[in-house]
Amino acid sequence: MVKALFGTSALAVVALVAMGASPAYGETLTSGAVPPSLKIDGFTVINAYLANQQRRENGKGGPQPHISNDVSNLYFTIAGTSVSGIGYMYRITFETVSGTDNIIDQNYVEIKSKIGTFQVGNTVGPEDTMIWDGGKIIGGTGGFDGGYNNVYNMSSGVIYGNDNIGDSGNSSKIVYYSPEIKGWQVGVAYTPDTKHKGDARLNTFAGSNDRLSGNRGLWNFKKAQPYDLRNIAIGLTYKKEIGKWNITLSGAGVTGKSYFFSTTAPVATGGRVALQNTKAFQLGAVLGYDKWRFGFGFLDNGKSRLPRVSNFTFNNAAAGIANMGAMNNGNAGKAWNIAAGYTMGAYQFGTAYQRTNRNTGDLQKATSDFYSATVDVTPVQGLKIVMEIDYIRSRTNSIQIARENQLASLASAPNFTAIGNNSGLLGVGGIKISF
Repeated sequence: MVKALFGTSALAVVALVAMGASPAYGETLTSGAVPPSLKIDGFTVINAYLANQQRRENGKGGPQPHISNDVSNLYFTIAGTSVSGIGYMYRITFETVSGTDNIIDQNYVEIKSKIGTFQVGNTVGPEDTMIWDGGKIIGGTGGFDGGYNNVYNMSSGVIYGNDNIGDSGNSSKIVYYSPEIKGWQVGVAYTPDTKHKGDARLNTFAGSNDRLSGNRGLWNFKKAQPYDLRNIAIGLTYKKEIGKWNITLSGAGVTGKSYFFSTTAPVATGGRVALQNTKAFQLGAVLGYDKWRFGFGFLDNGKSRLPRVSNFTFNNAAAGIANMGAMNNGNAGKAWNIAAGYTMGAYQFGTAYQRTNRNTGDLQKATSDFYSATVDVTPVQGLKIVMEIDYIRSRTNSIQIARENQLASLASAPNFTAIGNNSGLLGVGGIKISF
């Protein structure tokens, strides 16, 4: 209780200093106030996919084209500046993808002063904003961090994307970014509960909202996902320019107390269960020379959010039990990426590769290799045409396939089949409008 009160008081003092005590640091930032004003901007992306792959289960078969509005956001930003130079901002992000239940994606307040930038509300943290790696270089739909999972049957147990397990997404949090000093900047975020968003009540036990990006684990089971309490993320960047050369080095680490709990059918575990705590990190670097850019990245999830014991089970009185076996002896996956990009007028060319590795337990593995080539064309301001070709090769094992099929049975998902080894070629074309 003493620690909690001390922490709350410290946050209040820092906020007061940020909002009103800048002159104590020896100077006034600006000479006049700027009244708050509203700015509206945003973007939408619509992509068309063609996929040819070995495994065509789960409705992803044949040469059928797929058209998807993968990302679409509207930003409403109200910002102003006080007489003493304190900047303040309120931002709402509307997720404008048709049929989406989660309409408000981000909703937060920002205070910016000489001592740094504070954000409070539903927003992402430094584990997202401060990583510079191959994902910053590749164009198109994002390559290994894009929307390929909507059309490609990834092998069971393979990690995908370019985020750590334990990434808090846009769960409710407080974030601090330091001023940039000689190229260095630090970011820190504290998320009390990664399953909390908006005005949800305090509830450290129940809750499995699969719409929250901070709730995810290593099983494809939407009704109940692991989550973190007291999640802390720390990010660090260093930027330097010398003539035509520039470099950005980055890193982030995430920790949290990890749990699994569900009180709703069809899953019940008899109470909140502690999983192996989140301990993950990510490193990245981007090197630029004139019109060239090169990116490198690595992430390691450790054993984040794995069961602590062997034979961890999901129970369903009607459908039976899904036993996770020796999953606790494995790991939560590693990945590394490399990318290169070149800009020539309105054209941007990119290529990237990502490798993922994961021990699923019982000395078995699930891996993937992802190759991408992209061309982006910007004929006029605000309009971008993207083209992407991906080759994906993913591999897994029979134990992991059986494990995931058990979960599908508990979830009453008769049309889902855990995927074995697969490979495929994807062609993607898209259009992006931004303003």
